[in-house]
Amino acid sequence: MFWADRVVDDIAKKAKPGAKLVVRDEKTASGRVHIGSMRGVAIHGVVSHVLNERGFNAEYLYEINDFDPMDGIPAELPAAEWEQYLGLPLCSVPSPDGKAKNFAEYYATEFEGVIKEAGFEPKYYRASELYASGKMNNAIRTALKNASEIRRIYREVSGSKKDDTWLPVSMVCEKCGKIGTTQAHGYDGEKVYYKCIAGAGGAKGCGHEGGASPFNGGGKLPWKVEWPAKWEVLNVAIEGAGKDHS
Repeated sequence: MFWADRVVDDIAKKAKPGAKLVVRDEKTASGRVHIGSMRGVAIHGVVSHVLNERGFNAEYLYEINDFDPMDGIPAELPAAEWEQYLGLPLCSVPSPDGKAKNFAEYYATEFEGVIKEAGFEPKYYRASELYASGKMNNAIRTALKNASEIRRIYREVSGSKKDDTWLPVSMVCEKCGKIGTTQAHGYDGEKVYYKCIAGAGGAKGCGHEGGASPFNGGGKLPWKVEWPAKWEVLNVAIEGAGKDHS
């Protein structure tokens, strides 16, 4: 039996024929995409196709994550010229060719072309737009209200110990615009208070301390919280992952 038929057989036991099923995958556009990323594209694309053949109403969503911080510089770019952008959301970093809308779009456009050439046509959306639209607001609010519980889960599941002031949100610094350098430490129900210090990959903060709304694109959730939050926000029914993520 074809592997996709086995997967869909399992799905069919849990869903009604004709029901809309959202199939989702994503890629952070932080550089030229490795061929290995086509594995997820193909798996989700084929499952979506077979679901539709079986009478389900499957929609294949593919996220270009352009709201993650730039935490590394692609080997083909001169580090000395690009290190100034470390910590900025990828959608705020200029395009390497000076033509694309931003850094993320430069690499996403090439990847989307490869996906199309391979025969898959998912519905694309951008993470920055998802946050800016306000659709992630309730998820952010829920995470912040349950920060202590999230810290407990991190500790028990992965052994990652967070400080008692740690909050599950990265704020966009009001002064320098970086998102990978801020450390949130307080929340009053409307504003998140943070310091812009430092981030991954050697990103340098500007030292600003302040408070701002985390909603409508003012902040983003960390990956381990953001992932299941998107399942709720986008009503995702099917999304595969390796054991490293699960």
